[in-house]
Amino acid sequence: MKKICALAVSALLMMPSGVIASAEDDGNKEVQKKKEKTKWSLTWSDEFNKPTIDPRKWTYDIGNWIKDEEGNLITPGWGNNEKQYYTNSEENSFIQDGKLIIRAKKEKTTDDSGTYDYTSAKLKTKGLFSQTYGRYEVRAKSPTGKGLWPAVWMLPEKDRYGGWAASGEIDIMEAWGSKPNKVAGTLHYGETWPNNRYTGKEYEFPFNEGINTWHTYAIKWEPGEIRWYVDGELYQTQNEWYAKGQNNPIKFSYPAPFDQNFYLIMNLAVGGWFDGDPDETTTFPQQMEIDYVRVYELKNRDYRDPVEPTPKPVELPKEAKHPLEDGNLIYDGNFERPFTVIDENESPFDPTYWNLVTLPDFGGEASVEKEMIDNKNFAVITPQVPGSFSHSVQAIQLLSLGKSGRYKVSFDAKAAADRQMSVKVGGGAERGWSKYSNEETIKLNNTLKTHSFTFDMLADTDLAARLEFNLGNNGSIPVWIGNVRVEEVTNEPINESATKPPLPDGNHIYNGTFDQGAMDRLTFWNFVSKHKKDSAVVNEKTREFHAILKGHSSKTADKYLVQKGIQLIKGNDYLLSFKGKADRARSIEVGVLDESGKKFYVAPAKVNLNKTNDAHELKFTYEGETSDYNSQFIFYLGGHSADVYLDDITLQKLTNIPDYNDVDMKPLKNGDFLSGLSFWTPYIHYDANAEIVSEEGKAKISIDSEGNEPWSVLLEQGNLKLVEGLNYELRFSISSQIARNIEVTLENSQYKRYFAESVEIGNEDTTYTFQITPTETDTLSLKFLLGKSSGSPLGKHEIYLDDVQLNVIK
Repeated sequence: MKKICALAVSALLMMPSGVIASAEDDGNKEVQKKKEKTKWSLTWSDEFNKPTIDPRKWTYDIGNWIKDEEGNLITPGWGNNEKQYYTNSEENSFIQDGKLIIRAKKEKTTDDSGTYDYTSAKLKTKGLFSQTYGRYEVRAKSPTGKGLWPAVWMLPEKDRYGGWAASGEIDIMEAWGSKPNKVAGTLHYGETWPNNRYTGKEYEFPFNEGINTWHTYAIKWEPGEIRWYVDGELYQTQNEWYAKGQNNPIKFSYPAPFDQNFYLIMNLAVGGWFDGDPDETTTFPQQMEIDYVRVYELKNRDYRDPVEPTPKPVELPKEAKHPLEDGNLIYDGNFERPFTVIDENESPFDPTYWNLVTLPDFGGEASVEKEMIDNKNFAVITPQVPGSFSHSVQAIQLLSLGKSGRYKVSFDAKAAADRQMSVKVGGGAERGWSKYSNEETIKLNNTLKTHSFTFDMLADTDLAARLEFNLGNNGSIPVWIGNVRVEEVTNEPINESATKPPLPDGNHIYNGTFDQGAMDRLTFWNFVSKHKKDSAVVNEKTREFHAILKGHSSKTADKYLVQKGIQLIKGNDYLLSFKGKADRARSIEVGVLDESGKKFYVAPAKVNLNKTNDAHELKFTYEGETSDYNSQFIFYLGGHSADVYLDDITLQKLTNIPDYNDVDMKPLKNGDFLSGLSFWTPYIHYDANAEIVSEEGKAKISIDSEGNEPWSVLLEQGNLKLVEGLNYELRFSISSQIARNIEVTLENSQYKRYFAESVEIGNEDTTYTFQITPTETDTLSLKFLLGKSSGSPLGKHEIYLDDVQLNVIK
């Protein structure tokens, strides 16, 4: 049962439809047989043998809206366009003949947020019962009919890894009322919506059986593995998933997010993306019946040790669309061939080459042309009617992807003006429009840039996966796309010592919570000791660094924990904070070293620890001669035999002095013209009559006729690299024999202007000063546009330009 963000308004969010699985899909039968001999101990149950629903075991969701923690409305229809209003009324949920009844009724009800055509119930154990791992079993009978959506599922008691679905969701059973011969089991995970993923399979009942007869639905959940059963028959096993937080450099350590307490949910939804809305064939009231719910934990053996899956080389079947000789899975990545236009729902896709998709259901219209850039073809897609959705206009190519493969997508793109598009790789209708990659939001401007992203193919092999460039719902601005590649890439190890840009929340320390990366949870950290008996571990439950110090040491520096690649900017103040404790009272030291480890930027500072997990802070100013992108943060742990525990390590920059490393403080050269016109480029258009020379340390512009455009007489200096966020001062002195105006601009090679000013000049030599803060790092040209002005034609005159400066100011 999905909980999807408010903006999820298309069929792209439906459940996957896949092949029917069997026990044979799950590998070694001997291993499986061993698992099935496992004994379980009951930890929680409800047999529904009381006259009313037990409030010690069940609570309710009420309404039709998802709300935040403060009760503010987020999205209606529970994020799935559902039509029912959930109540705690005995009309919608009650005990009858030893069974729980969840009843959906066709009746209007109204609250402060709207009016609804149906009522139903959604029961949950949140705050009352939750568990990590075990066997979860429900015996139930579900209704049939278009638009009915019965489900038994689980959500995390706490969103430990972030909002839905980063913290996970386990669907034990959900069913389509219109397809009563099937049920589905699914996992939701990944990042927060819209970059969530899901994988699952369907189970098809034997002939003459379906959801409207009694069946037992179960999962067996162990660390790193979840197995789904119907009536004791195993039909799928999953062990590939991940969780990633918005402020994390890498994924949380496996088996996150399915390593925390989840609570149970049972409900009967009406309408929504999953099975559509009820139609004239659907009768009401309808009800879901539950005989019992039982939860167990392992009794006669330990839970399995999780084994993190890794990407594997892909072997595609013969009938697949195989990569080209250069490894590219995209055919015609440089757009030599025409697009196939798909503007009717029944139109077949070109299975090999590019398709321009503007389906009438989504209201988009577009055209595509070719344009040569640097001797390569680019597709120029213009959405004449952008439609209401990003997928109203799409450029799509089908490709074959193998399960467990890792893939890299890359392309060049620009737009006629600032806009964005979304790019993703996913399945088609037969796969429920599932996402295989994140839905990447690409910001475009008139500068051609290369974009890339990687993803792991966690779903089953798909021979008709879709690379989608979604260009709708963003105006009619044309977009150029070229050099498109999708290629399988190897599982390259992380360079843990590489320079580390600050994370989105400003933290300079990576994995300071010791819950990310490899399963040892020590990614980006290195523990060093001269004593072989010493070791470092991170406990799975506490998620804190633990230095086990068994070797005697009298020197503080003999044992240490270090993170390399920390970026420190000259002149800024920093705050280090962390939690620390020790088995008994002792001290440690904290310092900052250069890349070589020989020079201290911050001398080791003593920090006293005891058995209490206290918070500690250390402020310092980085006073290195230059900024350092590869400094080392180090905790010295030697000199004492007591074990040390560290957690929640952060390093925040308190001040905002810009980074002047590798910045040309004076990018403009020869602004005094003492070297003639070196570094300057004069331009006289054919419609103008003028001459630009250097004379007595000034640029002299002699104009007989200024032409028909401001740029008809032009003096410029290019190759000026300006850095985003830095403050620049532009200064120049200028005079003219005739009062007039000129234009002064800073613009890139695609004529995007970062600065443009009209300047009034006259007979007196006048100095002008402007401040400029570029919105992005770019290579620009300073241009003096000396042609046509508001007073043209001006007649014969001379302009003198001198002392041009463009400097970084602090």
